[in-house]
Amino acid sequence: MGKVLGIDVGGTFTRFGVVHNKFVSSVEKLFTANIDDFVAFVDEQVKKDKEIKTISIGIPGIVKDNKIVSIPNISNIDIDAVNTKLHELTRLDVVINRDVNLLFYNDLDRLNLKHEENVLGFYVGTGLGNAIKVNGVVLKGSHGFAGELGHIPLIGNKRLCNCGKTGCAETLVSGMALVNLHKENNLSGEIKNIFVNHLNHEVIKDFIHNLALIISMEINIFDTTKIVIGGGVANMPEFPKEKLRNLIKKELRSKSLIPELEIYFVDDLPINSIIGASLIVKEE
Repeated sequence: MGKVLGIDVGGTFTRFGVVHNKFVSSVEKLFTANIDDFVAFVDEQVKKDKEIKTISIGIPGIVKDNKIVSIPNISNIDIDAVNTKLHELTRLDVVINRDVNLLFYNDLDRLNLKHEENVLGFYVGTGLGNAIKVNGVVLKGSHGFAGELGHIPLIGNKRLCNCGKTGCAETLVSGMALVNLHKENNLSGEIKNIFVNHLNHEVIKDFIHNLALIISMEINIFDTTKIVIGGGVANMPEFPKEKLRNLIKKELRSKSLIPELEIYFVDDLPINSIIGASLIVKEE
């Protein structure tokens, strides 16, 4: 297969790493910039290592037929130009996926869940990422929208989302939502310590409860008991993992699901998505 240049495009940083048989070179990062800067940096990496055969990119948005449809949380990337410019410049195969799928493929591999027929992944980062494996297949949907759990409308939610719609789930449950709660309620301390300082505050209780409701809703839809939870928020100091686990159990449709429920809380390291980028190439 050759080496894979894995790229994880984020709202603030874009991370790059070269992968060969799961061994990753040092992960570099740069501020997410305009398309010309982005492509130039990729071209530089490819010229450094002639063994790179494929470029695998994860983006925080919608992908259909290997083309970016939208990136709601990043406004300075020309989405129509990424695939075309990269291929023209490097003459390599370019594979584009939702960023959450990079994380999900890595977690399926390292948690020995690759052979499980049904697994759900929830990644609470800047937004709310979701990946779904049902009957052995990671769902993409007819238009690349499968798993856009962060953008389902919630009854009574009037908050405006970055995608342009009102009421999306990630306006209540995400890193962005947490920042807004911290500011709106004048909570003391740094945002990184919000669970340390304010775990018993009503707005934080609501945040965790809402997350449990959303996760349990999808478990009830797919009748799935293998659950992966990750992302920056889930890895913040004193994030209440056991409380979340118990709230999820409380909201399950059938008590028969509870004994079989396995929730894996995973770390949030830059290398995870880079390894996942290579695994996606191998699988697809």
